[in-house]
Order: sequence, then C-alpha cells, then structure tokens
Amino acid sequence: MADDRERLPLDAQLLSEAIFELNVSRRNVNIYPAGHPSVERSLNRAFNCLEKLFELRPEITFAVAKDTIVIDNSVLDKKNAAYREFALHLSGMNIAYVTFISGLPKEELYEFLRFLSIDTTDLPPEALQEAVKEYKLIHIKTGFIDYGAFSFGEGRTEKEGSGTGLWERYIRGLIDGTLQTEGASDVIQEIPPEALAEMLNTTDPGEIKEEGCERVITSYMNTSPDTNFSSRELTRLIDFISRLRPELKRQFLSSAVKNVSTDLGSTERAIREISVDKIIELLSAIDEQQITIPAALKNLLDKFSKFYQVNSEDTTFGNSIIADDIFLSPDVVNLLGTGDFESYVTDVYQKEIEKVLRFDISDVAAMELAELTRSCSDEYVERFFNQTMLELISSDIVPEEEYEYIVNMIREEAGQFIETGQYGQVLKIFRVLESNLSKDRFPDITSEALKEYKSPEFISQFIDSLRIIGRQAREDALQLCDYYGERIISPLMDALVDEESQTIRHFLISLITHFGPRVIPVAIKHISDSRWFVKRNMLLILSECGTKEVLPHVRPYCHHENPKVSFEAIKCLLKEGDSYGINALRGYLNSDNKEVVEQAIALSGIFKVREVIPDLTRMLRRKGISGKDIYDKIPVVKAIAQIGDPGTLDAIREALSIRSILFKGAVERLREAVYSSLKYYPIGEIEDLIEKGLKSKNERIRQESMKIKKARSG
Repeated sequence: MADDRERLPLDAQLLSEAIFELNVSRRNVNIYPAGHPSVERSLNRAFNCLEKLFELRPEITFAVAKDTIVIDNSVLDKKNAAYREFALHLSGMNIAYVTFISGLPKEELYEFLRFLSIDTTDLPPEALQEAVKEYKLIHIKTGFIDYGAFSFGEGRTEKEGSGTGLWERYIRGLIDGTLQTEGASDVIQEIPPEALAEMLNTTDPGEIKEEGCERVITSYMNTSPDTNFSSRELTRLIDFISRLRPELKRQFLSSAVKNVSTDLGSTERAIREISVDKIIELLSAIDEQQITIPAALKNLLDKFSKFYQVNSEDTTFGNSIIADDIFLSPDVVNLLGTGDFESYVTDVYQKEIEKVLRFDISDVAAMELAELTRSCSDEYVERFFNQTMLELISSDIVPEEEYEYIVNMIREEAGQFIETGQYGQVLKIFRVLESNLSKDRFPDITSEALKEYKSPEFISQFIDSLRIIGRQAREDALQLCDYYGERIISPLMDALVDEESQTIRHFLISLITHFGPRVIPVAIKHISDSRWFVKRNMLLILSECGTKEVLPHVRPYCHHENPKVSFEAIKCLLKEGDSYGINALRGYLNSDNKEVVEQAIALSGIFKVREVIPDLTRMLRRKGISGKDIYDKIPVVKAIAQIGDPGTLDAIREALSIRSILFKGAVERLREAVYSSLKYYPIGEIEDLIEKGLKSKNERIRQESMKIKKARSG
C-alpha cells in the first residue's frame, strides 16, 4: 500500500488519508453519541486532513464505483479494507461522488457523517436524495447515481450530467487511454448494452481509435489471460454492437472479432449455449460490415451455422415414428402436429411458455448458489455452532459434567475465532460466561474459563492476531480491547515498540489512543527508548491522550537531534499552549535548516501561535533576491492567515506590492496565495484588497475576491 500511495499526487495522497479517517469517523458516529471521545478524536483527524487539502485546492472531489474510490485519474488501492469498506457503504447509498468545498466547518462534517449513518434498508434512492437535504450540507455536495441519464452530449460537463458522470468517466477514460481495463471492468460490466451503445452513439467516430475500441470491448467482456468469457458476455456483446451507429459498428465489431479470436475454446463453449438467432445476428453483422475474420474463427462459425441449418429426419416404421427407441403411434403423431397442438394450447398459454423459456435464471441461480455457499462455509458453520453452544450453557437444563465439556469445547473455538479475526464471536463468549458467573451457574468452571481468557498467553494470541488481521475487523477489535481494559494496554504498547511495519504501527496506535489518559504511565515508561521512532510514537500518543501533567516529560525532547521527534514534542506542547513549546518553535523558525524552518512555519499556522507573529512578519518582509526567495514567502503568508491577526495585514499589503521583471511567475503565485488566504481576516479590514482583486488581470485572484465578497455579503 505504501508504494501505491507514493505514486499518487500530493493532494490525492492527502485525500486518501482523509478517506481513511472519514471511514473511521463514520463508524464511530454510528456507534457512539455526539461528544464521545472516540467520535471527537476521529472527527478531528478527518477534519485536519481536509483542512490540509483545502490549502492545495478549494474543492476536492472523489468518485465511487462499487468497491472502488477514484481520485482524479487515480484509483485507490482496492485491496485496502478501509477504502473498500467506505466505497461499498457509499455505493449502497447510491452515491456516485462527493465534493468537499473550502470553508467546511467541523460541525457540518459531523452532520455529513450522521447522514452516512442512517439506515437505508427500506429507503429508495429518491428518499435518500431528499433525506440529505435535511442535514443542510453547504460545503459538502453528494451526487447520486441517475441510471436514466447517461450520455456523451457534446459540450456537457460532468456536473450537468448529474449521476451520469460515473459511467461516462470510465468509458471516456478507456477511449482516451487514461484508464486501464483492469481498473474499469467491475464498473463497465454493470452497464446495460443499450445504455453503453447510447453513450457511444453520441460520440464522434473520429475520436475513437482502434486501441480505445479494444479497451472498451476487453473491459465489457471481462477478458484477460486469467479469465474466460461466457455465453452471457457474448450475448451482451452482440446486443451492444447491434445498437451502434453504422459508423461505430464496424470499429467495435472488428475489435470484438479480434477479442473472441484470442480464446477459441471459450468462444466455442459460449456459441453452443446461445440462441441460433444470436449467431445469425452476429454472422449478418460481420457480413454486412465486411469484417475480415481469422481463419480459425471462420471455421468455427461456419461449423455452427451449418449445424443449425441441418434438418433432422425422423426414422419411421410403417405409419409410426421411432423416437429414442420408442414407437409413437399415428394418433400421438397427429396430436403433436401443428394443428392439434394449437387446439390443445391456447395463444395465451403459448405466450406464457415462451416467456418461461426466455427467462434468464442465471442471476437467480447465482444468488441462491452464493447464499448456499455462504451457509456451508466453515466460518458460517463455526459461528452457528458457537451460538448453539452458548445457548446451551446459558440454559438451566445442562448438567455440570456436560456444562464443563461444552465450556472446554468453546475454549477451542475461541482460539480459532481469535486466529481468524472473529473478535465479535469471542466477545459473545466472554459476555455469556460473565452472565453465568453473575447467576452463580457452575461458578468454579465458569471462573476458571474466564481466568484462562484473561491470561497473558491468550492476550498475547489476541495481540498477534491484531497485527495480522486486526485492521479488517477494527470495530470488533476495539470492543474486545475495551473488554480487557487496562490489562491490555502494556501488551499493546510492547507490540507497538517491536513492530516494524508502519501500517500496523498506525493501527496499534489507534487502538492504544482509544483508552485515553489511561495509557499515559505506559507511554512515559517507553519514551526513554533509544530508538527515535519509538520516542516519536510515544509523543504522538501523549499528544492524543495526555493532559498538562505530561508536559514536563515532553519538554526535553523539543531539541532532539531527529526533527521528527522534536516536532512531535512541540506539537504536544502547543496543543496545551505551553510556553516552552512556543519558544522552541521560535528557535526553529530562525534555524539555518530549510526543511526545519518549513515545518516550524506550518505548525505556527496549524496551532495559531500568535506569539510568533513578529518572526513570521519579519520573514515575509525580508527582501528576496531570487524567485526561490519569493516562493519561500508563500507558506509564511498561509501561516499568518491561519493565525488570523488583522495586525499582520500591513505586511500582507507589502507582499502584494512586490515587483520583479525577472521573476513575474513567482510574484503571481505569491499574490494568488495572499488572496486565497484573505478569507481568514475580518471583511472590514480587507475591503480595499477585495476591490483591487476584483479588477485584477489574474483570473484566480478575481475568483477568490468574488468568492469572499459573496460569502460575506450572503
């Protein structure tokens, strides 16, 4: 996953982090009431991620396609459980895309998460679109899928198409080559043939190259070296091609012929299973468009076309017909003749028979097979068995000997549940045993079982499972950790200290910080570890869970040789408004190390440290002699604006007055940064700047000025 993230653009990386935190927040909002520490912590993390994104661009949009999240032209890792879970949840609510707009308050983000937590079981899509209006979301726009409005109309934008943007974007990506077939198959295969043809029929044939046709056909048929296409996919392909305009039909039919020729075995099996009419329809289209067919495919099609044209003749003996070695009398033959058949079978009944014959049972059979497969799976059987055993030991009909036997059997099941990440089942076992103990039901046996479940060996087994599979069952893992309480904090912390994977460390930290101030003594114990990343992680935990009492333990690390440690310590101190942290931050602002200075500037804005305003304004007023010097002022402008002190506007105006013949581009970027940050100041203090911005030749400056004016006047 880390490698995939590195290939994403910077804003896409930040958005992927935001989506991870949004998914955690969504689940917490669904579980806990407003104001709960878990809700507040996860909400703050998600909000901070979005705030960082708004510094890069004013609007952020991601699209949802089944179990996939698309950011610009990048597809987030489909194997990541958090991304997949969030995508599936939004898809289940019929949401096609979500847009976050700059100026989003944290309260509105919470309302959006509340909307995502509503029960949609009995709600139609139209009701969801009405329901979202009740949450008064101004800075968050949700686009719902409209399956009846897909087209490639010239001049239309994605917003004008409403929900149509989802399929159109994928089709356009395949045609243009900006989206690979392996990233699109799941979505493209959901498009009905008539809808796909309708979208493409409004496209200029000159825009579609041969490679684009092949990508669309490959995705629609889901063909690859590892997969075989079926009669269903071949039928759907024929239906799609038959609905295309003549100019497009030749292009796509040629690609289709080339595609099915790559696997003649699958083609032969598919042709055997489709109707004669479909084969004739395919042959007619090939003949009409004069498509050149590979010899092997031509022989295969000729074989089937001749086969279906052969008229079978019945073997007779006298006046009777021999069918499967059975003599059919003349009376029976007459009954089966056309005239008598119509006498016995009415037209209405005949139509019902034809309807039954045409009915495609593949989807129904697939659903029933999936349900049957699920009910026969080992996991399902084990859960059902465990539930039955728990019901038995919860009753008063089981004698002591059998009770002990069942409890021992459940103990073995619990170990398997831990190994497979079924923490919810383990928690059920614990609760039933706790209930039995409170009811004095065989207390010696019950207490002995509970004692074993709380032993260091069993907890160690649980920790090992968390490291391997815990992220896929985060909520159940948190609940089981809550059950163990403080006795699991030290084992979790020991696992964090020894863990080498950054992803797993992040997960373990989220479990640890869930306990709040109770983790402080253990974190302070480990902060003296010689490894820098252990110190950094302990400081992060203290920052999330600590109080003012931890500050004396944090201050010594503000000047650690590793900046990652020192800045984590400063964050912890700034969070509590500690003057030691402010002085340390001021020292780094005046450092000779460029990277250190940039981090210090960023922290100054994030934590709104008013005490460093003189240092920041001095940096802003420092005369630049190169384009790089001018670019270096941009993060300073952003940090000053985040602090929001109107007293800094004189320095801001001086920055706007900078002129340079050699570095005009750098000067323009600085001015754009200034106008993007003016929203943080009182409108009365910046009216003159807004009026000047509205008259600027720079379009972005004019847009920012107009946006601020509308926001403040409205």
